[in-house]
Amino acid sequence: MRIDYIAFDSLGVKSSCVAIKTNDVRIVIDPGIAMETNSFPLPLSEKLILDRRYKKAIAMACKKADIIVITHYHYDHHIPKADLYKGKRLLIKDPIRNINKSQRERAAYFLNLVKKIKREIEIADGKRFKFGKTEIKFSKALWHGVEKTPLGKVIMVKVKEGNESVLYSSDIDGPYIPDYVELMAKENPSVLILDGHPTYLLGFLASFSLLKKVLQNTIALLRKTNCRYYILDHHLLRDYRYRELYYEVYREAKRLGKQVLTAAEALGKEPKVIEGYHRYGPTRWRNWEPLSFNRLDQIIAHAKARATS
Repeated sequence: MRIDYIAFDSLGVKSSCVAIKTNDVRIVIDPGIAMETNSFPLPLSEKLILDRRYKKAIAMACKKADIIVITHYHYDHHIPKADLYKGKRLLIKDPIRNINKSQRERAAYFLNLVKKIKREIEIADGKRFKFGKTEIKFSKALWHGVEKTPLGKVIMVKVKEGNESVLYSSDIDGPYIPDYVELMAKENPSVLILDGHPTYLLGFLASFSLLKKVLQNTIALLRKTNCRYYILDHHLLRDYRYRELYYEVYREAKRLGKQVLTAAEALGKEPKVIEGYHRYGPTRWRNWEPLSFNRLDQIIAHAKARATS
């Protein structure tokens, strides 16, 4: 089994696109892309270059693929361009059930595009597919973050060949939900590709109390699984403070002797968010520190006191 990290936030674009090649089939998961926000420490000219580079990389990966998986309908997880999917077998998140209004509308638009080209489309939620000795297994629809989030739902995907397997979490934003830890632990993959907490939204759409739950759940996941390595990327890698904010996770990984890497680091590269910070300096955040659980509890207590005063 070969894993190629096609486009990820640690490479400088909003994306979580991976290609997996087995002896039986070539699979691309979530061929989507968007440009990073203003808090990402790169000038617009460089963001545009990276956007073009990784759109080409995604298009090339799709051209080589037999199967394309779409876990949900946010644009950083699918590109609504028909030619990418011509002649491919599509395994997709249910476009009608367990879906919010925004994603349902995007799914309808996408399906209207691809129905005009030669392709096979199958709803994947909760199903298994066999291609020779390769199995592709999908979870039921899972929340994109907290329960009942307006962001809707996604599906997790596992690709297994022999004793090797890759589990792709999609956008569970953490995880926040303990049941999802158990779900992933039960699969116990060789490689886990996990999206991190959107810490760049702390104080806006994300809270320190939710971050604490995510850190605790991520540590529980490290303890309950025995992956060869853990790819921690996507939302988290939009924030150059990520290693300090995930201080407890990295400390526990070191204690357990487990490898937690970004996709960029798995490719032998420095994450773009760190490279940009070193080259251009800070954007939104100028002072921070390693975030221990003790310090996190102090921040949460302070926030609660302010809210009730």
